Amino acid sequence: MQPDPDKWREFYRDELTDMNFYSKLSRTIKDDYLRENLSKLSEIEREHSEFWKENMKRFGIKYSNRYNRFKVTFLLLARYFLGNFLTARLLEHGEISTVSVYSDYLKKKDLDEDFRARLSKILDEEINHEEIFEKAMEKSQDTVERNKDVIYGISDGLVEVLAALAGLTSIIENNIDIALGGLVVGISGTASMTIGAYLSKKSETEYKLVEEEKRILFRRKKKDPEYVDKIKAESKTSALYVGLSYILGSAVPILPFVFLHKYLALILSIILVFIVQGIANAMVALSVNVRVMKMAIRASSLALLAAAITFFVGFAFHYFLHISII
Repeated sequence: MQPDPDKWREFYRDELTDMNFYSKLSRTIKDDYLRENLSKLSEIEREHSEFWKENMKRFGIKYSNRYNRFKVTFLLLARYFLGNFLTARLLEHGEISTVSVYSDYLKKKDLDEDFRARLSKILDEEINHEEIFEKAMEKSQDTVERNKDVIYGISDGLVEVLAALAGLTSIIENNIDIALGGLVVGISGTASMTIGAYLSKKSETEYKLVEEEKRILFRRKKKDPEYVDKIKAESKTSALYVGLSYILGSAVPILPFVFLHKYLALILSIILVFIVQGIANAMVALSVNVRVMKMAIRASSLALLAAAITFFVGFAFHYFLHISII
């Protein structure tokens, strides 16, 4: 078997990084299930790192025991913003990447049988890691719903208000007047989104209550008042999260117009919306387990497209119809 020094060093460093991350993360998690399993995963990753270390020693390959401290620090900080659910999604993405890399490496023809068998076992263990994260995510459905409402509200606030501000920039001279126009759009959008979220969730909760009554009636199931109260509160909670997050989202493009000339303010608003929209939709991508970067860039680009369309509509009104407010 021919050794592959660069690959083996990379695999070794990745396993060391995961081992340290799982170990450190387990000390910050309150959820018993996830905390205990993260400790177990740390030990498993240690064993995986030992496999690569032993093989590098066998072939006289120089290696370093340093892991990716930046990645570990970043992920530990992200955990405080993402919560357990999205952190588990993030870990799952990492495991999927590892499984893919090891699967490709096992296709090499020149691996000896002992090496192949051990690496196959490591691959199976990495696949089992994903099941742990899936179960952890199943325990966090309330967090999923809350995250969806928050991101939905922020995303709409960003796009709608930026588009309105871009259109107003074409026909209004004073930056404060543009900001006030954006504020009006933000307030009306908040009311509209809050009511829409409440009505949408209300129909869903009423359906759940009907289904619960049917189970109680036809299956002789005992009524669970706590569960019923939780369902009844869902519509108000959803409306609250959507409304508050819409306000936060709309504030991002408005604030630059309070302090800067209108065109500088518009440029800064576009940059801020691009960044925040990308982050928000990266979280959506994590939630639904799709490619993070692709979804983030697509959402940010569509937000800028909406702003560009309204800007040129406003410019057309100004240029052809001579509409302007000084």
